[in-house]
Amino acid sequence: MQNSQIKIGIGRTLTAQSVYAVAMGRAQVVLDRATSKILKARRAQIVAYVEKQGEPAYGFNRGFGHNVDIKVPNTLLAELQRNLIRSHSSGVGAPLPQEVVRAAMLLRANSLSLGASGVRPAVVEKLLQFLNAGITPMVPAYGSVGASGDLAPLSHIALALMGEGHGYDSKKSAAEPIKKILKRRKIAPLTLEMKEGLALNNGVQVSTALGLVAALKMRELLKVAVAATALTNQVMLGSDNAYDAELLKLRPHPGAQVVGRWLRALIKGSPLRTAHAPYEVDGEIQDPYNLRCAPQVLGACHDLIEDAIATFELEGNSITDNPLILPSKRDSKSFTRIVSGGQFHGMPIAVKIYNLMQAMGIMARLSNMRCVRYVDEARNKGLPSDLIWPGLTEAERSTSSGMMIPEYVSAALTNAIWGAAMPSHLFSLSTDAGQEDHVSMSATLGLRVLETLPRLAEVLAIELAFGAQAAAIRKQQATIPSKQFAAAVTGSRVVTDAASQLEKAVSAKIKGKRFVPSVKVALEYKLSPQERRLSPPCEQLVAAVQKRFPVVKQDRELSEQLRALATEVYEGQILRAIPGRAFR
Repeated sequence: MQNSQIKIGIGRTLTAQSVYAVAMGRAQVVLDRATSKILKARRAQIVAYVEKQGEPAYGFNRGFGHNVDIKVPNTLLAELQRNLIRSHSSGVGAPLPQEVVRAAMLLRANSLSLGASGVRPAVVEKLLQFLNAGITPMVPAYGSVGASGDLAPLSHIALALMGEGHGYDSKKSAAEPIKKILKRRKIAPLTLEMKEGLALNNGVQVSTALGLVAALKMRELLKVAVAATALTNQVMLGSDNAYDAELLKLRPHPGAQVVGRWLRALIKGSPLRTAHAPYEVDGEIQDPYNLRCAPQVLGACHDLIEDAIATFELEGNSITDNPLILPSKRDSKSFTRIVSGGQFHGMPIAVKIYNLMQAMGIMARLSNMRCVRYVDEARNKGLPSDLIWPGLTEAERSTSSGMMIPEYVSAALTNAIWGAAMPSHLFSLSTDAGQEDHVSMSATLGLRVLETLPRLAEVLAIELAFGAQAAAIRKQQATIPSKQFAAAVTGSRVVTDAASQLEKAVSAKIKGKRFVPSVKVALEYKLSPQERRLSPPCEQLVAAVQKRFPVVKQDRELSEQLRALATEVYEGQILRAIPGRAFR
């Protein structure tokens, strides 16, 4: 699994993809040798300075939080750090996903390696040793307010480095005491020294890891949403004119350009689109917004996601604990100036995580609106109501519901996503006896985004199921309807509004006028079997969907197949069925 090596340290930069590779166990991490020497030298400088000055130095020889005024004897400074981690390991709830914990460990190690935290190289190296050995601390999900760092969850990580608490060994399946894992692996626990416990649990690396893992997943789900749009566009006899490159350049938001490009690639070569494109066949000038405005709407989601990832990368390459060690104003080579600040505050992360939730709600609603059209015989361009299979007898049809209820499920899921969109970062609860009087709740938001993502995958899976069903029905239909009308066309279907015609006749009789009934003839255009096909990428998409969700020809239980399809959407299998060049 581990097939690459990543170096961290001063002058080196982590990317979202490199963090994810480590989180998933696909890469090893090492501390840059030159950086290790710098960390060692700076550690010696600050320890000598604190011991010589004998002055209050928060993080080194004073209590924490609102206990900042309590002096700690030199003989107890190491115990101060150990007790900090033990007492702060107070999280509750189910364990965080292991990939989130591993991402947080790498982000914390990277921050400490950048040279302003005043820790020994051994602290960074112990984090990396755990990562490279596949040892992951068990971290309860709840407990952080994203203010003075993700104190509780990061403390659980630090606790494991000390050889305490529980964790996972990649060579085993269940959680077990870390002490047992380290003994089996012949790995020594870390002994914390002055300031190092505080350095390990100050920062919002858990919040950032939650946001980063969720954002990378959303990046893939956005592609599924665009593919579902392209599929729905074709089976709903939509237009691709709104995706024109020259048109979209007139309002050059980056996301709209990207989504428009993807849509053009996904629809290109569609025989069905070509067959009904001429106005005399289609008779449509504009599609509903759920199709026509997809570049603008999904493009905004694209920009929210990419902006969040950029912020998470910036945060991942930042120094966030407190206090930090800066160069002396008298000697730039002496890192002995201890400065307390608010680098650990999670608000920069919280607002970007919330943007992911916004994007999720927007994507779900757009998909849901298309599901609403699928079941509506008045708006689904000649498809049967509820996409009931057209080959049924009249008696069979009278007892069938087809795909009526998946649209309800889509509505329920969309509502659930909206309900999860609580702007927690706007509702600060003061902590630490009022010392921390404004907190970000970044971890709460991150947890909610990650927990809600499967609902978005389910919404998209339902739309794909509708699209695949509609595609199968289109291939059974020898004709497609048109909005065009003519006075008389051989073989066309006569359409009259009997009630309206009767009303007009009665009115004319009362007024003593002559009434001539009007007749409209609605055109239905014949399509060859080839003209009923979708674009090559969407044909492949439909084939992949139908493996999990076969065509509904008779009513059956749909739950299990929808759930299986949603799993494939969430885990990326459905996306891999589409040629990668469509998303360049």
